[in-house]
Amino acid sequence: MRFGKSAGERATSKAVVDALNLGEHVTFDDLLAAVTKTHGKPIELRDIDSAVIPSVTGLWIEKDKKSIILLPSGDNKLHRTHAACHEFGHILLRHQGCGGVETTMPSLFQHIGSRKGIRRMLARSLTWNATERAAEQVAYLLSLALLPKEPESPSSFERTFL
Repeated sequence: MRFGKSAGERATSKAVVDALNLGEHVTFDDLLAAVTKTHGKPIELRDIDSAVIPSVTGLWIEKDKKSIILLPSGDNKLHRTHAACHEFGHILLRHQGCGGVETTMPSLFQHIGSRKGIRRMLARSLTWNATERAAEQVAYLLSLALLPKEPESPSSFERTFL
């Protein structure tokens, strides 16, 4: 069951998003500020050539004084926004690791990571496990918060298709 989520996973994801107290009209900058405040340290978004992190659509690197999210520069804005929201999910859920980085880039993490003070690295990858599913659920909720709110249709027939 690739995308199945338990009621507990959905409730936890909703709780961390609700705790951000996002307003009606949320911009990506508003969202970044809210996640940064909850995280308790700056979050820096950086472009990176997709050849550097092949098959990874986003990478969260946590250091003592800041976190960095790497996003492939060639991806379109919508995909990059969703990938950033996925990494925000890892941050908000306080995930410790997902296994994706160690599998795809073991030497990078062991050699460079430890010398540069990296506390944890989590990557959005094609491998789905409970950690990735939970972060993805948060990403969907955050992405929905970024969409413009449309008034509900008075027609019950029309609401059927929404």
